[in-house]
Amino acid sequence: MIISFQPSLQGELPRKRGFTLPELATAMGLAMAIAAIMMTLLQQQITFHGIVKAQSFLVDDAPQVNNTITQILSRADAYRIHQNLNDAVAGANAVTEGGKVLVLGYLNPDGSKDYGIISFETNGGEDELAYYTMDPSVPFAKVGNPDWLISRRVENANFFVQNGVFRMALTGPAGEIITYSGTPRL
Repeated sequence: MIISFQPSLQGELPRKRGFTLPELATAMGLAMAIAAIMMTLLQQQITFHGIVKAQSFLVDDAPQVNNTITQILSRADAYRIHQNLNDAVAGANAVTEGGKVLVLGYLNPDGSKDYGIISFETNGGEDELAYYTMDPSVPFAKVGNPDWLISRRVENANFFVQNGVFRMALTGPAGEIITYSGTPRL
């Protein structure tokens, strides 16, 4: 048996597959640069999400509150401001500033009157802006059980009259203050 050995061309050793040290260093440097860019982009995304979340009251809730309040006030013929729900139900101690409760009067086509109440109150540890319908012939016993819940994200509400115009200042969860102005139809 004869075994023959074929030497490589011109005395070269067979070439092994792999990277040279400069190629490997370049690839690792490029991977680290891409990772640093991705971490920066992730941090920017987290920061942007925090900003958007902090302003969600202005973006999401405030327009809905505006639509609801506009619809309610556009139907009202008269209003009265009170500091608390008990005074509002009793029709006593009306104020022109610092109110938490707004009583609205609606004149029906047959001459009868209906009443509604917008109240900022704390219910079960949660602040809420709520709407109650009120029938003057029936004792008011709906405290804590509103007909409509306008918003639970309002931190404070202040009803007041300024220069003859009804105004409502709402404070959001991030301390932002939105002031609505309007008058009932007279």
